[in-house]
Amino acid sequence: MTTRATDLAAATIATLLATSLPAAVLAETIIVRQKDRRFETRYIEITAGDIVSFTNEDRFLHQLYTESPNFAFDSAEQFPDEIVEVRFPHEGTYEVRCGIHPKMLLEVEVDPKGVGK
Repeated sequence: MTTRATDLAAATIATLLATSLPAAVLAETIIVRQKDRRFETRYIEITAGDIVSFTNEDRFLHQLYTESPNFAFDSAEQFPDEIVEVRFPHEGTYEVRCGIHPKMLLEVEVDPKGVGK
C-alpha cells in the first residue's frame, strides 16, 4: 500500500472509531491529587463524559461533592490512599468541594464533546 493509501486508511478507521464507539470508551481519565488538605490544582478543563479520578494522598479523610442544576455528586468518606472516580456527563462549570475541609475548591470546566482541551 502506498503512503497516501495508508494515511487514508488510517484516517478512515479513526473516523469510524470516533463516531461509533460509546462515549465511555472514548472518555479520558484525569487524575487530581489531594494533599495537604487541598487539590493539587484549582482548575481543570475536560470534555463531557470524561472521568476525574480523585486520589487521596493525604493522611486525612475527604468527602467530595458538587451541586448544580444539571449535575451533582456526593462521595462517601474517602480514606487515605483511596480513589474516587467521577464522570462529568454534562457541559458546564462545577465547583468540587470537600465536606470536611471547606477551603478545598476545584473548578471543573466541562466542554461539550469534541470541543476544548
